[in-house]
Amino acid sequence: MTPAARLVVSLLAIASFGGEIRAQPCDKFDVASIKVNTSGGGGSYPELGPAGRRLIATNQYLMALLMFAYDVSPLQISGVPGALFQERLFQERYDIEATCEEPMTKEQLPRLLRSLLEERFHLSIHRELKEQPVYALIVGKGGSRLRETTHESDQPGFRQVSHSFTFTNATMANLIGVLSQVAGRKVLDKTGLSASYDFTLSYAPDNDGAGRDESNVSPAADSFPYSVFTALREQLGLDLEARKSQVEFIVVDHIDPLTPN
Repeated sequence: MTPAARLVVSLLAIASFGGEIRAQPCDKFDVASIKVNTSGGGGSYPELGPAGRRLIATNQYLMALLMFAYDVSPLQISGVPGALFQERLFQERYDIEATCEEPMTKEQLPRLLRSLLEERFHLSIHRELKEQPVYALIVGKGGSRLRETTHESDQPGFRQVSHSFTFTNATMANLIGVLSQVAGRKVLDKTGLSASYDFTLSYAPDNDGAGRDESNVSPAADSFPYSVFTALREQLGLDLEARKSQVEFIVVDHIDPLTPN
């Protein structure tokens, strides 16, 4: 997996985490700023600031913002073709700071961000349903090996080191966000597991002997399966089953350079 791919996996996982602030609705940002990031520093995915009145995102690709705003993976975004599409979505990074007089909830953020992107990038999209190959995440024949969380009072957490993913107080929705990118298809949760869990999923694709770079591989990785399918089965007691299903796609019809604040 390339560094860019690992970044997208992390973004997908982070997108499915976060706490909830109970508040009155915010219908529209009162003040909003989007600027091209020039610092090159660390990034932060869209999140609520103190008291729920501020949205903050730092050093984020437009692709990551679209993923958050429309609740899709990169595999479900298409449209503006060629180099322009790549430049708009993957090259420039942005900082966002937006405030609202009324407190916001986590659930409102995607809608508010959609409106902001439409305004500042003249973004227009349409949605299409297509029958696509997917994977269904199911409990394996031997039963689930997941253990319910011991961190119920904590926010869900996620940490990635190479091809090892550690989840804390996480649901199946958090897991399938990562699996959709790793497996290359949309993953549907068919496990029936509704609790929150603590677990680690580790695999080492270089263990198949192809293109292995010893300098970048932890000794512990030698014991990991090279297939994420095998890792799921052996470590979590879950399987990915190939199916076909209707999948919603976001088709980008138009996008312009950022309109200055």
